[in-house]
Amino acid sequence: MRRSFTIPVLALALLLPGAPSLWAQAPAQADQAKAWATFLGAPPAVDSDGGKADLAIVLWHQRTRTAPEVQRALSEVKLGLGAYAQAIGVPLEEARYPKTAALIDKVGKDIKVVTDGLKKHFMRPRPYQADPRVRPAIELETSPSYPSGHATRGLAYAMVLADLVPEWREALLAQGRLVGVDRVIGGVHYPSDIEAGQRLAEKLGAAWLADPQNRTLVEAARAAEWPGLAKP
Repeated sequence: MRRSFTIPVLALALLLPGAPSLWAQAPAQADQAKAWATFLGAPPAVDSDGGKADLAIVLWHQRTRTAPEVQRALSEVKLGLGAYAQAIGVPLEEARYPKTAALIDKVGKDIKVVTDGLKKHFMRPRPYQADPRVRPAIELETSPSYPSGHATRGLAYAMVLADLVPEWREALLAQGRLVGVDRVIGGVHYPSDIEAGQRLAEKLGAAWLADPQNRTLVEAARAAEWPGLAKP
């Protein structure tokens, strides 16, 4: 059974000032990073009720996770196009969909600029760094925990794919959110890391798709690789 958290849904049209030019300016502008940090807010403190609830959920998943769930989380550590094959129902091999794979690679690199900056800003330890009871089932990470880069990219990738194949939008978005949940199941993130990453993805994904240069790439991929895919 798939597990999920209640994720707050924000209007995709509500973008921070200057968002369409974000990709060219983000590495050099500290004020942009501060704006995103203000948007997300700080993670809950370890000894707060929210922090204790965060850890309790991680430990609950640790007790109840299944072998298939762990295997799925392992398959998403190096996240790419193939993670969304089940949502669409066709194999998503990079050799067959090179333009789509290039889109996913680009959005990942663009978004990582923002998530890496936010991780360094908040410097939240990973669950297994904060509590010895946490025993991760997947590859350990050395970067800070908040927000989750996988959760951000997972949903943003799904948004780009949903733009290409709108008839599969809901399945793709569900798969994108599951990527974040699987990071908690694997023991490498707190639920609040995932919620923050997915809120961030809604903003960044919309901004990325609104950028004129990115739109040109999306339309080229659509024409070349997704000319008429429809549900069976």
